Amino acid sequence: MRRLISLNHQYLALATRFFRPGKKSGGAVAAYPQTSTAMDSIRYYAQTIEEKERESLQLNDQANTDKNENTLAIFQVFSVLMLLFFIGSFLMIRKALISRSKAEQSLEEQKQIFSSLFYQSPIMLSLVDMETRQLVDTNESSLRFFGHTREQALGGTAAQFNIFVFPEQREQMIQQLEENGQVRNFLVQARDKDGNIRHLSFHLDKVHLHNKPCLLFAFTDITDLILAQEKSKESELLFSQVFYKSPIMKVISEMVTGNFLEVNDNYLQFSGFTREELIGKSSLDLNLWLSPEDRASIIRELQTKKAIRSLELQVRNKSGEVRTVSLHGDLVHLSGKECLLTAFVDITESKNAQKLIQQLNSSLQQDVQAHIKEIEDYKYALDQSSIVAVTDQKGTITYVNDNFCQISQYTAQELIGQNHRLINSGHHSREFFTGLWRTIASGSIWKGEIKNKRKDGTFYWTATTIVPILNEQGKPRQYLAIRQDITDKKKNEEALLLAMQELEQSTNLLKDAQALSQLGSWEYNFQTTEDMWSDEFYRILGTTPSQTNAGLENFLSFIHPEDLEHATQALYSTLHKTKNSFYCRIVRKNGDIRYLYNELKATITAPHEVIKLTGIIHDVTKERAAQLEKDQITADLLQRNKDLEQFAYIVSHNLRAPVANIMGLSNLLTSQSIAPADTPKAMHGLQTSVNKLDSVIKDLNEILQVRQEVNEKKEVVNLPQLVEDIKAMLSTVISKEKVQILTDFTAAEEVLSLRSYLHSIFYNLISNSIKYRQPHVPPVIQIKSTVSQARLHLTFTDNGLGIDLVGQKDKLFGLYKRFHFHTDGKGIGLYMVKSQVEALGGKIQAESEVNQGTTFSIELEVPHSQENQKPL
Repeated sequence: MRRLISLNHQYLALATRFFRPGKKSGGAVAAYPQTSTAMDSIRYYAQTIEEKERESLQLNDQANTDKNENTLAIFQVFSVLMLLFFIGSFLMIRKALISRSKAEQSLEEQKQIFSSLFYQSPIMLSLVDMETRQLVDTNESSLRFFGHTREQALGGTAAQFNIFVFPEQREQMIQQLEENGQVRNFLVQARDKDGNIRHLSFHLDKVHLHNKPCLLFAFTDITDLILAQEKSKESELLFSQVFYKSPIMKVISEMVTGNFLEVNDNYLQFSGFTREELIGKSSLDLNLWLSPEDRASIIRELQTKKAIRSLELQVRNKSGEVRTVSLHGDLVHLSGKECLLTAFVDITESKNAQKLIQQLNSSLQQDVQAHIKEIEDYKYALDQSSIVAVTDQKGTITYVNDNFCQISQYTAQELIGQNHRLINSGHHSREFFTGLWRTIASGSIWKGEIKNKRKDGTFYWTATTIVPILNEQGKPRQYLAIRQDITDKKKNEEALLLAMQELEQSTNLLKDAQALSQLGSWEYNFQTTEDMWSDEFYRILGTTPSQTNAGLENFLSFIHPEDLEHATQALYSTLHKTKNSFYCRIVRKNGDIRYLYNELKATITAPHEVIKLTGIIHDVTKERAAQLEKDQITADLLQRNKDLEQFAYIVSHNLRAPVANIMGLSNLLTSQSIAPADTPKAMHGLQTSVNKLDSVIKDLNEILQVRQEVNEKKEVVNLPQLVEDIKAMLSTVISKEKVQILTDFTAAEEVLSLRSYLHSIFYNLISNSIKYRQPHVPPVIQIKSTVSQARLHLTFTDNGLGIDLVGQKDKLFGLYKRFHFHTDGKGIGLYMVKSQVEALGGKIQAESEVNQGTTFSIELEVPHSQENQKPL
């Protein structure tokens, strides 16, 4: 209806437009014939309007149809998209459900894996509440280590269980966690279930458990690792000491190139090169082989025998000096390379000594033959030139030669069976012959001048030497007297004395002669009690007449304390001997020590009254110093030879066995043929050999150190306190064995010496007396000090097992010499005692009988600053 109304409205409007007067109409109006009626016009316009409307409706219908079709198309697309969306959503939801199921299954598996890893892990794990410090959970390894049940552990704290040896270490871990967010390889010490302290390595992390902050502790027992590392360090240190500090020269080189890989300190000292000059260089490039073919020969022999022992070669050092060495070589593998390990000893001095000994032996044999002939010649010459007689131990003559018969005018039949009183001149006193017999009866040689009487009553003088011939017990069984006719000499001496008296009148000439010859003279007149010293005498003493008055007592005051007794006896014995000579030392006022030769003569009247003593002194300091230097050089050479022989003995006997064992066991361990079960035995044997080698090296170091430490600063050592210190060190065994140590240091309580040496000497002698005591007999040790001729004497006497010194006396102080084997010992104690005593400038000797005990006597020098002091 609204549609019709609308159409009518449109119709009216259109009609109004067409019928408006005076206005042109457009389009259809203009085409309309002028002759049409109004109805036709209306009909026409109505038809036109209807057509327009119809067209408009058709257009609207078409638009609606297109719109509907578009809408339908859009709906269809939307429906398809929605279908696809629902299908996709369904697939995604289904996939998500499947994934969630798998995730839940995986989570369950991870929980099981975590549970297995956590609870069954060999690493100890624990979860601790960060706020309360209480244990939330822990695994079996942790429970086993600490020895707790799960019920005991859960809810407890580390402080309650006293786990940490040092509780502050846990706080340090927490602090490190706060600073770094984690803790790695934190080392702590903790107690295990048995209370043993173990080393643990901790890892610490923050975790959340049920939204609560917790600490996850993961820790491992690394005690065995630390111990192994320490043993490894000890092994490395031991190898370093055995290789680098070994007294034997050792070298490791590549077999093919010959380049040095490593050398020890002893080889550096021997070769003269520095380590930088050697390492990486070839021995051939450095021209160390005297014959380069020697190295190729060694390589060929090693490839065949795998080892070389005691091969003597000649090599050069840096300076080009050729030395002889004894070489030991082995093939070893280092870092995949075939290498040569060589150890050698410089035997140049030993070879030279052997050659010298061979030469000496050859020379000795020649000398023996020559000496036999020489003795025969001497005997012949002696019989031809000397007056010879032999008596038994009672003085009865048993043999005389022709010269004796000729000078005495007695026949051999008249002399044999008689005593020498038959030719006594009566010139000598009874004391003279008493002293002679005392000397030869003691086994000593007597020399002197004797005035004898011939058969016709005339006198003759002989220079006599009486030699005791000893039996096996060291007692004289007969005496050999060898005399020279010095009758003319005595006459010449008398003439010489007269000439000297005349020479005294020429004082200036005498002074010049004495100064040139460094010969001083002196005289004492018993009748006038006057003393006279020449100018040269004063100069030799280092004094002047204004400083020192001439006199026998003043002269004796210059004599060295050690020579005073001997010089005094020589001076006063001249009153009986008529003539005498001796050597002595003097000490000048400035402290200089001079050596003098003294010769003196007594002028005696007919009734044996001494009226005058005259004498000379000759300064022989230079000659004496030269002789002492020569003696010292000889003694040093002998000692060096002895030390070299001893060192060679140690190297060949005491080092060879452990070194050979070490090499053999090392080769065995590195080979593939050794059974696993035998490895511990081989390692034990290797350790034993290394310990033995270390023991011998320590002994050698200790022995060599004796000579090196002798220049240590000396100090005053209190002997009673020294003994008390040693008694304290040995208190256990002293108490157990009821040992008595009796001391007498009244003569000398202190001495200026090396404390370490004296302590070692006392300790070794006391401990040896206890160690070698008699069974069921309480040990008694007596120690006493005495002082004689500025020498300190120490005696150590015990009641122990004693030693059979017959045939063993020379071996008593030898290295590694033992005489009793019922107790442990190395045989080095007495050797060290002797070495230390001699290093202090002293001497030691021993007296011993089996089951009667032993006495050691030590004699030490006393410093000049203490000679006249007590205590020393």
